[in-house]
Amino acid sequence: MAESGGSGPSKRELFEQHAMPHLDALYSAGLHLTRSPDDAKDLLQDTVLRAYRFFHQFTIGTNCRAWLLTILYNTFRNGYRRGLREQVSPTSQEYERELEAESRRVDPSLTNPESLLFGQLLDQQVEQALRDLREDFRAVVLMIDIEELSYQEAAKVLGIPIGTVRSRLSRGRAIMRLVLKKYARSQGYLRS
Repeated sequence: MAESGGSGPSKRELFEQHAMPHLDALYSAGLHLTRSPDDAKDLLQDTVLRAYRFFHQFTIGTNCRAWLLTILYNTFRNGYRRGLREQVSPTSQEYERELEAESRRVDPSLTNPESLLFGQLLDQQVEQALRDLREDFRAVVLMIDIEELSYQEAAKVLGIPIGTVRSRLSRGRAIMRLVLKKYARSQGYLRS
């Protein structure tokens, strides 16, 4: 997400417009994951902080709710499930200061135009290959590779056996691999 030089909305305004309407859905998902209202609130706070920090990676016009749920699941998997909670802000003023400090940090990879362009092209092709998958394959690939759920978690969410998850994941990845290999050859990134 690129911000315009002063004439367009600020990062904070864009974040509030696109991300904040999804807080109820995030809290609900967090409650299902943590099974505790207090832990769900903490998880929600960490998710919002991380989402704001990395909002430059969100593409306006895409599914912000799915993007936020990915952050929520990753945050849960990387800390809450193991009980390794980060320190939360005790006051709203401190939380605001943390948000502002995070917004000022610059990711060095964002300053290399060649990396940005190549990454965007590749991201678009991967997204297109994922969109083109048959829905049953796409759902499993999303749960395992994007949402980073375990086979058991994906099986539970999708209501299918673990063996079916593994089979669909294997086939979905194979289809995407063929599509992306074909694209790489057509662009000269890969030979034979």
